[in-house]
Amino acid sequence: MARMSVEQRRVALIESAYRVIADHGVEGATTRRICSHAGMPLASFHYAFESRTALLCAVMETAVPSDINAMLDTILPAIIDDRPGVEALHANTRAHLETFYSLLKADPGRMQATISLGIYAHNHAELQRVGKHMYERLYELAAMGLTAAAKRAEVRYRIPEAELGPVIIAATNAITLTYLSTADDTAVKAIIDASTAALMTYVVDG
Repeated sequence: MARMSVEQRRVALIESAYRVIADHGVEGATTRRICSHAGMPLASFHYAFESRTALLCAVMETAVPSDINAMLDTILPAIIDDRPGVEALHANTRAHLETFYSLLKADPGRMQATISLGIYAHNHAELQRVGKHMYERLYELAAMGLTAAAKRAEVRYRIPEAELGPVIIAATNAITLTYLSTADDTAVKAIIDASTAALMTYVVDG
């Protein structure tokens, strides 16, 4: 293979680790399997990362937020009602969550990897800080989406968007876990309905 710089190796290993975690879980994401997916010899791993733990930290710090941000960018155009007001925000929020569910069904591994990493990090002291920061970043991304949606609908929230960010991530996690566990469309629809209704209790006309 062509000679790669250290930074190129890092990027390739981070992307491969994220995909391997999606396919095999964190426990199954061995350095050997990750290097094989990246198309590089195992011996080259330590030119880029000092340990598997360092690689997992890099995945949580860069790959996960970037991927979720890309997913949010895909969801944002899902606007079915461009009028101002609470009703429009209600319709658009439901549409966003339904679009998220469609993306999840098309590639469940990406969200499974995010949840798996969060749980794994929580159970390993050396990763807890990075895992917590990963979720804080996800909350920030969700809050940014809420701000944009409220501005578009010309409404406001009773509490800061930063406090509602975790509510959105909790909803997407619930959708993900229900789909991964049961693939029950009816149950997911109930979660989307309940999550949308709950969020609307925080909304007032601008």
